[in-house]
Amino acid sequence: MENVFWSGEGDYETQLGVSNVVIVHSTGVYSHHVSWRQCPGAEKDRHLHLLKAKLFPASITRPQSAFTFDVLDNFLIDALECKTSAMSFYQKLRRFTNNAFPDKIPDRYRELMRVSRIWRDLVNRKRFGFEHETDRSPRPGDLALYCPACPQPGINLPVSWKDSYDEYVELLSIGNLANFSYVSWLVMQRYVVDGNFTAQHMKMKTPDDDVLLADGMGYMVTEGPYQTHVAESAEEKEVSCDFPLRFSLPISSNIISEIILQ
Repeated sequence: MENVFWSGEGDYETQLGVSNVVIVHSTGVYSHHVSWRQCPGAEKDRHLHLLKAKLFPASITRPQSAFTFDVLDNFLIDALECKTSAMSFYQKLRRFTNNAFPDKIPDRYRELMRVSRIWRDLVNRKRFGFEHETDRSPRPGDLALYCPACPQPGINLPVSWKDSYDEYVELLSIGNLANFSYVSWLVMQRYVVDGNFTAQHMKMKTPDDDVLLADGMGYMVTEGPYQTHVAESAEEKEVSCDFPLRFSLPISSNIISEIILQ
């Protein structure tokens, strides 16, 4: 749009209420001139105009980029089922727009990372019943799915399980379990150690800049109490066993070699 009606006084965008917005859709990346509503009673906040049009703004004050609800849903599905990274997903959209010169398309990768994270949190809150215009806010663990296999007193665990467990521990300490009739292994404390080989992906370069959207509301514990627990917990060092190890190693059918490892 050319400013052929521009008189030269004041700000062009303020006078005409027109600005250029990059809109990212599932079919490509487009640049449009947007005419903001200025009629009496209209919303003054531009990000609310975009949200009513099913466009998620990348910023609030003066949005210059927006993502359609459709492309955000597609990105979540691609990341879940196809393990598509945000960079690869946005490069695909650039190819959709201009396959010959994708570098000519505006780069909105960082905006996609930020908006998709907020979108995922909003979708998760909606699925658990925490919609907008409600006074109820999620508490710790409210955004986690109910696990029927987890011990729940009164559901899949007797209400008096604690008394039975204390009785079991007491009888176990004196070595007398003949009169204990409760199925003790149901409530025995067990420690299971497993390796998470992708945990290093969660390590951030600048953790102080991270903004927690659902701190402790899902499957992870609250950050503050967790860091306090880690700081107060004493590290127990493993005791190494240094002793000779003797075993026999067959070398052939007729020769057996004895090896001593120190």
